Amino acid sequence: MKKRYKLLIALLNITLLFSLSACGKTNEEVTANIADPMIKKATTLEVYVANGKLTNYVENAAKIYNRKTGANIDLKIVNVASGTATVQMITPKLVTHEDMPDIISMSDTSAAGVLEKFQDAFYSADEYGFYDKYGDQFYDQKLNILRQQTSNETIIPWASDFTPALCYYQPKKFAEIGVDFEEISSWEEYIQVAKVLKEKNGSFGIALPESGDQELFINMLAQQNQSLLDEEGNIRLNTKEAKHAAKLIKEMIDSGIVHFYGAQDAEKAFQESAMFVAGGWYATNMTLNFPDASDKWRMAPLIPFSKENPGKGAVSGGSSFYVPKDAKNPQVAQQFLTFMLTDEECLANALELGVATSNSLAYQTEAAEKKFDYYGGQKYYELLNEINENTSNIVLPATYSDATSYLTTAAYNYWQTGDFENSYLKEAENFAHKYGVKLTGD
Repeated sequence: MKKRYKLLIALLNITLLFSLSACGKTNEEVTANIADPMIKKATTLEVYVANGKLTNYVENAAKIYNRKTGANIDLKIVNVASGTATVQMITPKLVTHEDMPDIISMSDTSAAGVLEKFQDAFYSADEYGFYDKYGDQFYDQKLNILRQQTSNETIIPWASDFTPALCYYQPKKFAEIGVDFEEISSWEEYIQVAKVLKEKNGSFGIALPESGDQELFINMLAQQNQSLLDEEGNIRLNTKEAKHAAKLIKEMIDSGIVHFYGAQDAEKAFQESAMFVAGGWYATNMTLNFPDASDKWRMAPLIPFSKENPGKGAVSGGSSFYVPKDAKNPQVAQQFLTFMLTDEECLANALELGVATSNSLAYQTEAAEKKFDYYGGQKYYELLNEINENTSNIVLPATYSDATSYLTTAAYNYWQTGDFENSYLKEAENFAHKYGVKLTGD
């Protein structure tokens, strides 16, 4: 009886072992190179990508790819937001080595946290040879962001979109008080202009979240060529640049020109303000969400930081494509991404669909000359390219997203008290203590 019992236990252990192996199975890692022959057999690529224009971009690119190369790929699209939602969806799969999608779109602000723990779980576009062949086509600032995601500065993803922060303004409101918005020479001057606006026609000069701002503050740091975090993850708030930015925003609030909004009311507040700051990606969103506002708005670079130092552009957002080693078709995925992100027709298609690709060659295509009637005939992509070529380098380590949460709390406290040390510096110390880094500055 005891022998039969032991045999049963042994069989159960073997069964369990095979079950766990099946749950945690890995696809065999392949060695691929950009010079490898094109794979043309019928292949279905599973792609995690945000709904809307990015999905349309990838789907159209697949059609162009098949037509121009003789490849035969089909796409299985899984729509998922490219930030936190993607991280939450893929992390359990990375831990257990489950089958992964062939391509994952991830926001640049979220990806560093994933790569910090799972860098070896993805194929490297650098090692594939993508950037040796095409790196000079991409904006340096975009590639710098991607290099900083890894400890050895290897670029893992295939670089996708990249947009700067813009000012969206209503020219008629400024004309009513005799001001040309694009002639304003500094944030200080703008505050004075906005005070007149508020007095004359009741318009707010800018919109900010009522719970505390981090976006405008970070944009102002970038204009002064400073990043919130350095390459070691230290938080850089004890600087004259940070104090100057905080002071300017507090002056806006004290002057009564700020339209505060709640979590669900941002776009409504934007429409009720004479000017607001948002990423270049929002330009197409506004045309869809507020069609009746056509010809009401214009786009411009950020207001110069000061007369003496107009400053650089600020990066607002971007995402990139990743190929997991546990994907079923990684070689085909790498070949497709290489084509999609460098082929002239695909690049033009990206712009036509509202995707501001980080490949600068896109802005030499006919699509880049398109005039947007919604914005009074402005050449949107010409503006983006001009700003992108002069954006500040930004550092986005794994802790960046959390750092912005501390910054929001600090901003709210500073707005109430005007005490920089007990708001910004206090929250910076809390952040530094949590992650074992330093508060640095002057």
